Amino acid sequence: MMNDIGFEQWPSSKLLGSSLIGWDEESGTVEMAFVASPEFANMRGYVQGGIVGAFLDEAMGAAMYFSSKGTQMQLTLDMNLSLMRPVEIGPISAKAKVIKSGRRVVFIESELFAPDGRLCARATATSIPTPMPGHGEEADGLPAKAGVQT
Repeated sequence: MMNDIGFEQWPSSKLLGSSLIGWDEESGTVEMAFVASPEFANMRGYVQGGIVGAFLDEAMGAAMYFSSKGTQMQLTLDMNLSLMRPVEIGPISAKAKVIKSGRRVVFIESELFAPDGRLCARATATSIPTPMPGHGEEADGLPAKAGVQT
């Protein structure tokens, strides 16, 4: 499914309750909204840390997509996640941007915010730029899985 500004929503994005808020081409920043569902809660009732990382990874993928004008996506090699405060179940938002992009490696950062604007988590990633699946050559020999519905 494509949203109103041309960003495709794939299964993981749907699971995370993502929606695109906007893309600021001048600053190179993408902003996304997510809904942390009750199924994402840990034993304390907050969003489990690995899922916090998934929200930030999703936002960094969107930053890569928009900064490449929709021609590339990221293949994350390494991600560093800093959790600053518990993330509550419900609506949250993230901002992400490509910091430096080369032919073979891309550095991306993202931040996750509570509804009141408090910073909850931050991530940085080292990624490989790869062509969008179904838009030309396969990404480093990794074809899209058959049967994945977007």
